[in-house]
Amino acid sequence: MLGDAIWSIFPRVGALLSVPGPRPIPFLGAKAGLIRFGLDPLAHIERLFDKYGPVVALVRNRGTRIVSTQSSPGTVFFYGPDLNLPFLTEHEQFHKCALSGPLYPDPPFTERKQPLTRLLTGLFHVNGQEHRKHRRLLLPAFHKSRIESYRDSMVQLTQEVLQRLSPGVRDLRQDLVELSLRIATTTLFGEDVGVAGRRIARDWQRWLELFRMAAAVPLDLPGMPYRDFLELSRSIDEKSAELIATRRRTGARGADMLSMLLDTTDESGNTLSDDELIGHASVIFAAGHETSAGALSWTLLLLSQHPKVAAELVEELQQVLQGEPPRVDQLSKLPLLDRVVKESLRILPPVPFNHRICPEDCELGGYALPRGTELLSSIYRTQRMPDLYPEPNRFKPERWEKLEPGPYSYNPFGTGPRMCIGATFALMEIKIVLAMLLQAYRFELVPGSRIHRFLSITMSPRPGLPMRLHRQDNRFERSARDIRGNVRDMVDFT
Repeated sequence: MLGDAIWSIFPRVGALLSVPGPRPIPFLGAKAGLIRFGLDPLAHIERLFDKYGPVVALVRNRGTRIVSTQSSPGTVFFYGPDLNLPFLTEHEQFHKCALSGPLYPDPPFTERKQPLTRLLTGLFHVNGQEHRKHRRLLLPAFHKSRIESYRDSMVQLTQEVLQRLSPGVRDLRQDLVELSLRIATTTLFGEDVGVAGRRIARDWQRWLELFRMAAAVPLDLPGMPYRDFLELSRSIDEKSAELIATRRRTGARGADMLSMLLDTTDESGNTLSDDELIGHASVIFAAGHETSAGALSWTLLLLSQHPKVAAELVEELQQVLQGEPPRVDQLSKLPLLDRVVKESLRILPPVPFNHRICPEDCELGGYALPRGTELLSSIYRTQRMPDLYPEPNRFKPERWEKLEPGPYSYNPFGTGPRMCIGATFALMEIKIVLAMLLQAYRFELVPGSRIHRFLSITMSPRPGLPMRLHRQDNRFERSARDIRGNVRDMVDFT
């Protein structure tokens, strides 16, 4: 076509001509597409799906880099169970990379950027046989019995938050972030980490807040977010290394995940190195607490706007738990709580995209993709396909009374050999915290609040979650309030 002939005079990277998508703008190239994506990733990709179909290039036939640790010939988004099947199961054909993505430094690594070669790597940064080895080493720390042993810590920390709460208006998002941080710190590093653990937690929270701004303008200059990002990276790296060194030196062990990881060995007797421990610990800590805080925030928002569901859920909790925190064995006796969490994770998944990289030339959906192509499966879009989920924008927990979607149609934690290793932990944490908060308080959104989605590594409500707290009075008809912001693009609140 004439259009392709015209575009062929401009330099390009790779060969994504066959994948439909918007053309680059003359003289700007891929930058315009990257800017549109950066302003509102979810909305931009939804528009591309509506225009071009279930497989779309972010920018047609141009190199773009969103999740890759190295230069990429292009970025392709897609959705649907048929495409998810090979994407999530063909481990050798589709690789993962560090969660830090484009902020992972190119070699040679300078001393200032060296910490970024460890942070947010873990299971994401290994593939093939190396991934299988590391996953086997981590599995004991995530065994069902080990996860259940963290129940008491989750309950204690939630009770401490409840003791600080009182009726009135507050940003509930901050309370949930603080709670998830404390749960992550205690279960990962142990109850004895004290000040050191809290410092790491505070650094991590700030690090994650800076992530998107640092990725947008990675300039190491005074006053720039990237400079603060590098400073925090060094701080987290040094404090984590010091904590590990102290544990190795003293031999102190506990019931925490770090103790398990320090003692684990493979079939050859090899242990995890300090670099590997920092990589795994950073992923478990940062990604784990952010997804839990996001899921709790979105679920409480949805319940505040759906008083009938909230009333039925609190009735179930009161009947089964009688005002007490749930025991592990009681969680299976709370079917509505399970349906509410499933539906919340469907309609507002804390991680809306799942990424892979083509290590060699590959194929997906009939499209030839060159080596290094970024692939992002839209969990958000797949879980809103009308033929799979009628009235997809409605929050309807009752759909799960009969609905049994396959693992490629519903996968908020992924599936296959790279399913999130912490999924069981996260679900237990979410259910315990919800059960305790909802028995104690009724949450009413402040009228006229603007709730926007903010997508970095995870999707969370911004600027916060302004709620009026009432001692649980079961007057749920008073909770639903006018809500503004682009959350209305995602949920039909009528």
